[in-house]
Amino acid sequence: MILQNVVTEFLPYAFQLLAQLVELNRPPIAPNYMEIFKLLLIPESWKRSSNVPALVRLLEAFLQKVPHKISQEGRLARVLGIFNMLVSSPRSDELGFYVLNTVIDNLEYGVIDPYVTHIWNALFVRLQNNRTVKFVKSLVIFMSLFLVKHGPAALVDTMNTIQPTIFRTIVEQFWIPNLKLITGAIEFKLTAVASTRLICESPVLLDPSAVGVWGKMLDSIVTSFSRPEEDRVEEEQEMPRYCRKCGLYSDIRQSLQCWKERRGSSKGHKGSKGILSSIIGKDFCHFPWEVPSNYQ
Repeated sequence: MILQNVVTEFLPYAFQLLAQLVELNRPPIAPNYMEIFKLLLIPESWKRSSNVPALVRLLEAFLQKVPHKISQEGRLARVLGIFNMLVSSPRSDELGFYVLNTVIDNLEYGVIDPYVTHIWNALFVRLQNNRTVKFVKSLVIFMSLFLVKHGPAALVDTMNTIQPTIFRTIVEQFWIPNLKLITGAIEFKLTAVASTRLICESPVLLDPSAVGVWGKMLDSIVTSFSRPEEDRVEEEQEMPRYCRKCGLYSDIRQSLQCWKERRGSSKGHKGSKGILSSIIGKDFCHFPWEVPSNYQ
């Protein structure tokens, strides 16, 4: 009734309630909910700024509950159009990343592959024209999520299709300087895991010509780990919603477990710091240069 009569004062509350209902539903989602999803993809629904946060939450709920429906009838293109609209403005870019991260986290790579170039173009245009610290940190978190979900090669290759060597430029100018600024417990773990995988697995950073960049990345990782644990715990309450609901924890645990299995027994090492120590200690990674002893 509220939606039909367009009672604008109550629309944000109505969208929040609908989001909760979708979140509580078990697939398959009822057809009447899918009718709401169609309305959600209409650009006119997003014109009133007061509705946008609740609409993003509702969109996230659909992406998580019915990801197989997103690839049908051109829906993903419209979802990414919403992301593009949101991320282009400093007022709504964080909400745009909520949408984008939920897409990456819930859809198979084969589904998003045709749109990856569009995603990088939108992000790099914003980075070039109107970057802020908040945007850059959100970009680092997104790149980390992309890497954890799809591997370093997919991250590097898709970025470099926009412009050769742009990945290394982004790492040097934005990833490394901002890694130590990442807040939130899950974001910290995500970016730490992704950064460590880069220096361990990425041929771009393992190339002898990149030894300087590799060292700066390692230094930034170590600096991040040196922050007091209580500081990260306090910041956890401010972490973005997509981290609370998505499969990010399982992806991080899977990466960490994989590293533990590759190096054998994990005795003597505790948590992510121990894993980092084992990596740079050459337990299972072989670098084309000598790692400084103070990092081992």
